[in-house]
Amino acid sequence: MSVEAGLPALALIFLLGMRHGLEPDHLAAVDGLTLRSQAASPRWTPWMGALFALGHGVTVLAIVAVAAVASQQFSPSETVFGWLEWLPIALLLLIAALNARSLLAGAQLAEVRGRLLPRWLRGASGPFGAILVGMLFALVFDTAVQAAAWGYAAVALGGMQPALLTGLVFAVGMGVTDTFDGWVTAKVMRTGQSDLVRAFRRRLGWPIVAICVAMAACMAAGKLDAAWSLPESWTAALGAAMVLLMAALYGWTLLGLRRVRA
Repeated sequence: MSVEAGLPALALIFLLGMRHGLEPDHLAAVDGLTLRSQAASPRWTPWMGALFALGHGVTVLAIVAVAAVASQQFSPSETVFGWLEWLPIALLLLIAALNARSLLAGAQLAEVRGRLLPRWLRGASGPFGAILVGMLFALVFDTAVQAAAWGYAAVALGGMQPALLTGLVFAVGMGVTDTFDGWVTAKVMRTGQSDLVRAFRRRLGWPIVAICVAMAACMAAGKLDAAWSLPESWTAALGAAMVLLMAALYGWTLLGLRRVRA
């Protein structure tokens, strides 16, 4: 696979990585790490998102590499992968439902993957805690299966190098989103104003509920009938629209912080 031929696919993978960083579980994990690190490691507080993404990205790359090596020995049947593709759809709908319920109750973003962490790690803080939580998040079933599928597919197109490049581009896209989220979250929490923090979470929460439902509907439609699948250009445009929406919401929040300080 030449670089020129792969650029459109890599751009799409980058957008998918940025969208992955906007998943409610990521935001909830960064939210919790930032809050807990304010007292324990205040110097690292703005970097909780970046450190979480680092651990997550390293693990994704490791899964892609293992899948790429394994694909040279055997490959699961298309039927198995077909059934596994329904898992992200179910998880998106579950996340949307839990977040809607949590937001209606005035609580923070729901954290589905976080409930699967060992009890001793749920209160983690500081740089090493953020990296470790990010690594374990990547081992949750839907992320691991997705990374493994990319490893198999990329090797089929040209070997280990495109497989690792695919994982790296995805991780960088995710890192951009999680880093920015951690930075803005730290700024909001430093104000100490609970109403501003709650408004920030609601402002993020409801668009995320809509995004989860929309993505699940698009994925399910494509699974039920290939004719309903969105073209790659539409998928890329949808991913870009999600990123722009979230950037606008973060910008609105930063503007509100300036007004508070003034």
